[in-house]
Amino acid sequence: MAVEAALTMPLFVFLILGILQLGLTSQARVMAKYAAYRAARVGALNHADPEAIEAAAILHLMPVLVGNDEVIMPTSSSTDVIAKFNVFAQAGGIGNRLGATGLKQVKTVICGPTQAEFGVGGQRQLARVDQSTLNGRGSSNEVDFDDPFVQSGPDNFYAGASGADALRRFNRMRLRVQVQLLYRMPIPFANMIITKAYLGLQMPSVMMMPQENKDPISRYVPQTYANVKRAHDLGIYVVPINAGYAMRMQSNMFLSRFRPPARNECSHYGQGKQSL
Repeated sequence: MAVEAALTMPLFVFLILGILQLGLTSQARVMAKYAAYRAARVGALNHADPEAIEAAAILHLMPVLVGNDEVIMPTSSSTDVIAKFNVFAQAGGIGNRLGATGLKQVKTVICGPTQAEFGVGGQRQLARVDQSTLNGRGSSNEVDFDDPFVQSGPDNFYAGASGADALRRFNRMRLRVQVQLLYRMPIPFANMIITKAYLGLQMPSVMMMPQENKDPISRYVPQTYANVKRAHDLGIYVVPINAGYAMRMQSNMFLSRFRPPARNECSHYGQGKQSL
């Protein structure tokens, strides 16, 4: 009897702990989707301010964020939420960093619009659509979110534009945001097993899916994998969760202040170097 118990008890314990941890991970996935929506909403109302976007994502992920002491701070009252938010989003965001890795638990990336879509940088630039260019007056660094010419324009203004460029014009005033969450799992033992399962540490390197990338850190494996492995080696067990959302701008874009990204760097668009 004792032998059977010794053989089955570890499996039974892992089963219980694994169910609890997978349930919490599912909750984190749902919260990440909601946080992406709220981050896009805040960005649309605040000129695509990247700091406001990241703060909104952190705020709406409060219930699932685990501190570096591996304790889930409570969020049962407004006082608790403010105290936890100050740890994760203010004072340098100390709680948002995964220990010595320096990686952020919550990171937001603006997928678009990009500089090329406003005609101010990058490849395949479209025509400029700032106030001065379109109207002959106003700022050369501000784009009116409610000007119909920004997304359509007269036919001769975009003469020769391809169908793909027509879609890019349509996307000019659609803020696309991705929330990248390195979810720190709080259930002991189960967190380690789940992370090891994600990494596939026993898999031979020749069996790993390579990614074409000149970045020396992720030359042979995706950057997300490398980051999770880095945290694992320091005893921090995480799984990556990505969630995106797009929303039409409801405030003007600025081409210098809150400058749009040079290119789409969201991980789910296969841009290579950019990831968690």
